[in-house]
Amino acid sequence: MADVRPFPALRYRDAAGALGDLVAPPYDVISPAEREALLARSPYNAVRLELPDPPYAAVAQVITAWIAGGILGRPDRPGLVAWTQSFDLDGVRHERKTLLATVKLEPYSARVVRPHERTHSGPKEDRLRLYRAVQTHISPVFGLYPDPAGAGWLAAGIGGRAPDDLFVSDDDAVENRVWWIDDPTAVANIASALADKWVLIADGHHRYETALAYRDERRAAAGGDAEHPYDFVLMGLTALDDPGLVVLPTHRVLGEWPDGAGGRLDATPAADLPALLELLRTAPLDQPAVGLVTRDGCALLTGTLPPDATPGERLDVAVLEREVLVPDLGDDQAALAHRDALWYTKDAAEAAAQVAGGQAAAAIIIRPLPKDAVAAVSDAGQTMPQKSTYFYPKLWTGVAFHSLADPA
Repeated sequence: MADVRPFPALRYRDAAGALGDLVAPPYDVISPAEREALLARSPYNAVRLELPDPPYAAVAQVITAWIAGGILGRPDRPGLVAWTQSFDLDGVRHERKTLLATVKLEPYSARVVRPHERTHSGPKEDRLRLYRAVQTHISPVFGLYPDPAGAGWLAAGIGGRAPDDLFVSDDDAVENRVWWIDDPTAVANIASALADKWVLIADGHHRYETALAYRDERRAAAGGDAEHPYDFVLMGLTALDDPGLVVLPTHRVLGEWPDGAGGRLDATPAADLPALLELLRTAPLDQPAVGLVTRDGCALLTGTLPPDATPGERLDVAVLEREVLVPDLGDDQAALAHRDALWYTKDAAEAAAQVAGGQAAAAIIIRPLPKDAVAAVSDAGQTMPQKSTYFYPKLWTGVAFHSLADPA
């Protein structure tokens, strides 16, 4: 079962400035313009480490310099971070609770840490070069664990204690509060509460698999059975049952749409995008359904499933790939995205606008994926196509870093 540990986190010290000026989104959602805006906030912004411009070896020098200059420091004793993210969605207030700790790396075959999406080699090769150079986990993997009673979070014993720091993210839409937890009793209680849990990777599959590859490299070079920091990965842990856990859809935008594409599915015309969204909202959850927007109009596409369909085969995105993209466009989603024939957006109106404006031939509007469907696919030992889930909001980078080097 999951081995969750406190760690001697590298954290920003007061000399670095306000935490809100220092944190950054994960590397894979930062545009060049956003990178420059983050650097304008502070020369110490985590984007310098997360999405470096100089060679990766220079990033290691930056970390060393920040430690020497009092910008980064380690606590007196190991601990972990309690982190809440509060936001409004469709008029409803949500609060997601996360524990930021280190988790012992395990191969997927052990079923202690489980994937739910497919990965590709390019991002892992890039991150592995970074790990080798900086020997630090810069951004956390996001993991989910079963905990109906919320025992993991309650074990932190925060109560009414004021946060140690706070910041806003996501264009000021998300309020983040963080607490450093190093009381030995609280730390032990958290580890105990999570000791019989498995962890489902919600976000950061490439980072987790890269951490495994880096660990294997270091083990092969070092030999022996001693435990090292690189045997653990930095991970934010949220209960699958947390009421604040939100899964948003990621819509597909296509640069091509051949005549007759989608003909294997039943089409129900919709007057416009709002009408299509309503059809999607009311479509039965046990029936595959996606929305289609082309220059000819909107339609709800629905299909049927065989009784023995697996959890992975039942997903809307899997049916889309199996019944439309592969037979009609000739490739799965990853291959289409690689040749810039498919791209993604979280905004259905934006997807439709790209079709209307001529930048795209079609848009596929996706329904939110139920949280239990994510767990069901993982339980069945299956994976989903990339971009099947979007857990909102992201865990931002810079709240704490995990050094992979042995203590001096």
